[in-house]
Amino acid sequence: MVSARDAGAEVARTARDAGADVARTARDAGMDVARTATEEARQVAHTAAEEVREVGRGVRERLRDEVDRQHRQVTDRVSTFAEELYTMARQRPDTPAAELVETLAARSRSFAEYLEQHGPERVLHELQDFARRRPGTFIVAAVTAGFVVGRLSKGLWQDQHKSTPS
Repeated sequence: MVSARDAGAEVARTARDAGADVARTARDAGMDVARTATEEARQVAHTAAEEVREVGRGVRERLRDEVDRQHRQVTDRVSTFAEELYTMARQRPDTPAAELVETLAARSRSFAEYLEQHGPERVLHELQDFARRRPGTFIVAAVTAGFVVGRLSKGLWQDQHKSTPS
């Protein structure tokens, strides 16, 4: 006959063995979950990295298109400015400023042709190179160009408003 003590010990052994089996099963399941989570995390990271690369390509493409559009716009504006200067010089050929305006028009046209022949990247690279080599000259040229363009624009604007009936 089996004593209560032996039966209790048998139940305890069975419970301990069952607990060990449950612990092993839980540990194995936990490891499977960890492996699955790691694989899923890798897949998500890979997908995210691919999405970032795709977004980067799209942004670079849109940026390139915008730079090209701006470059064409600047080239067109400089060409228009040169034509307006030529027109201004032809309207008053007997004035002392006519020669200066015509020279500025010729240089503006040359600059527009240069912009048209060279892409925005090359123009920017050459401008940066010049600014690095001769920063003082670059600053003086930029200020002078801004002043001249401002004065000429103001003069053109005033001429247009004087000739336009109110």
